[in-house]
Amino acid sequence: MKFFYFAVVAVAVSFSLNGCVNPRITNTSRSAVEQNLLTSAVERNICSMRFERFSGQTALVDYSFLASQADKEYIQAAFYIHLYRSGIKITADKENADIVIRLACGIHATDDISYNLGTPTLPIPLPYTDISFAIPEISLLKKISRTGTSRLNVLVTDAKNNDYLDSLSSVNSRTVYNNWIVFFFFPFTSRDVEFAEPGETTTHFF
Repeated sequence: MKFFYFAVVAVAVSFSLNGCVNPRITNTSRSAVEQNLLTSAVERNICSMRFERFSGQTALVDYSFLASQADKEYIQAAFYIHLYRSGIKITADKENADIVIRLACGIHATDDISYNLGTPTLPIPLPYTDISFAIPEISLLKKISRTGTSRLNVLVTDAKNNDYLDSLSSVNSRTVYNNWIVFFFFPFTSRDVEFAEPGETTTHFF
């Protein structure tokens, strides 16, 4: 009987050492994956906006609708870069502006969902003892999918009389990062966002 208990515990320890893969290990409040998903989604949204008709004009940019967003500073910086590259000058004085551009963010968040083909963690008490252990989750195929979603809206008005000039409604973008586990201990990832190696530069969208 003692040999049986020893064998069961040995199997459980073996699974614990080989079958556990936790992709979300971070030393900061927000992981690099989460931040990359969100910033890449924002960059793709902004890159898709066309302001060529306002090239050569001076704009006052109103970011007051971004006040509740955690990454508002980065959204502002990315939008500034895109406007400059579109040939639009930026001013902080409405008297010197030809147009007013208002930027709003409807969605700026991540989601995650997990699929597992296998067995969940199974707690097992040892009969006639106070000892218990748990057989860890066993995954023949597991997918942890994380997505970043961004929705931006833009309104352009005349700076002098506040007349409507143009708008971009519900400009949407989504980014994906997947962790896979196949046959217990073969992890890999699939994604549509870039991670630069040391000394490399990623290809930006704006």
